[in-house]
Amino acid sequence: MIFVNLETLFVREKREFYQLYRTVNDVFFLENRLPKQVFREPFRYFWFEEFDWTMDGDFWTVIQQLSKKMKDEYILTAVLDPHPVEYFYEEFGYYNWVKPPVHLTSDQYVNVLELGPKESPADAMLYNSYTVIWLPSSMKWAIWGDRNYGICILGLRDANHRVDAWPIVKTWRPMDQTVLSWVALNFANQQLPQEVVDSLFLHYSNEAK
Repeated sequence: MIFVNLETLFVREKREFYQLYRTVNDVFFLENRLPKQVFREPFRYFWFEEFDWTMDGDFWTVIQQLSKKMKDEYILTAVLDPHPVEYFYEEFGYYNWVKPPVHLTSDQYVNVLELGPKESPADAMLYNSYTVIWLPSSMKWAIWGDRNYGICILGLRDANHRVDAWPIVKTWRPMDQTVLSWVALNFANQQLPQEVVDSLFLHYSNEAK
């Protein structure tokens, strides 16, 4: 195992943060939240998993394999809610964004998620993160995670990436009734409003693509 000072993985400089922010904004509609479309073109193929799994070492193992396939150097892991500037930077003087290198172990990944500000451990990403994105250096794939909806969405740019990724992410699901059942757990009486169902299928169905 390669030693990594996990503290150094956090983004601390404003210049680096805003460079990364522009890159993230090229991939996602940062003003949008589910059930709206959060991926910009050309991301058009989508698979789903449960959000809680993203906070586990097994998740890192999967996206690590995906990154090695796509020849990524790092996977930006960035919290959007709570706000990285208006809340986190204002309170703690650095950002709740990290750049884990692909060689990081699954245990180290979990340790990074657990690493909160010394004055407020409860603000670690593991505990205080409601909207999170994972974006690799290649930008060939991206993940949007929403704790309030209980899901994360893997987006891929084109059919070739889809074929390359499938052996690695074959346990992920397309937009279907199982995904809706995960989302429904987060709604009153486990009942989804029809407009939420319609919007999710409209934006994230892979049919006819």
